[in-house]
Amino acid sequence: MYNLLIVDDEPLICEGIRSKIIRMNRSDIRGIRIAHDGREAMDLVTAAVPDIIITDIKMPKMDGIALLKSLTKERPSIKFIILSGYGDYEYVREAFKYGASDYLLKPVSFLDLSDQLQLVMDNFHSEESEESAPAAMIEETAPVKQAMRHKGEEGRSVIDLAKGYIRQNYRNNLQLAEVANRYSMNYSYFSSLFKKETGMTFTSFLTKIRMEEACRLLRDPTQRVKEIAESVGYDNAHHFSRAFKNVYRFSPNQFRSGLYVD
Repeated sequence: MYNLLIVDDEPLICEGIRSKIIRMNRSDIRGIRIAHDGREAMDLVTAAVPDIIITDIKMPKMDGIALLKSLTKERPSIKFIILSGYGDYEYVREAFKYGASDYLLKPVSFLDLSDQLQLVMDNFHSEESEESAPAAMIEETAPVKQAMRHKGEEGRSVIDLAKGYIRQNYRNNLQLAEVANRYSMNYSYFSSLFKKETGMTFTSFLTKIRMEEACRLLRDPTQRVKEIAESVGYDNAHHFSRAFKNVYRFSPNQFRSGLYVD
């Protein structure tokens, strides 16, 4: 059973995330508490340690990065999911540097939140399994993990191969599990390794590739936004525009207008 703590200075966002989690109807979630800045979160953690903290990056008094730095030293068992509406990958890299488990862009969708919670909980299960595994089994699997970590086809790292596959297939409905399976890797292990080697989650990297291509295509005034959305892997223009604005803080049309003003 898991206890969750949501930390964001915007009450509506906190309640929205809590509502989404309740809608998941997960029997393995015991309780959900809310804090509106890092200091309040620290007080709540002192009273009762949560298993998972979902926290915004930018907050008054004590931001998410400071909270992460402090608690990963004091309470290393806590898993962090970072929230940001800034679309700035520098924040992401810093968060992962201090041990964040994952990263989500605001506004957080139900499916993305559900997927990331499942991934974090899978990581808990994996750690528990490794701790309970016989020493001989750990020694036997360690060389295999080491080989998988560093070598793939033609001596390239598995993550390099995965990044190449993403670049070639970003137009499709690409899922982390699909790419992990392609290289015969455990879903949770692949996700963790991908973040370690790239400084980004699988979803953030995929979004980055899609947005870079979208910017290139938007420079062609003959292409409609709907066509560009489909060509970079989004099922409709609305989802594409929302993702684009999350990353760049302006819409595709605003980006295009800035390029083609007389």
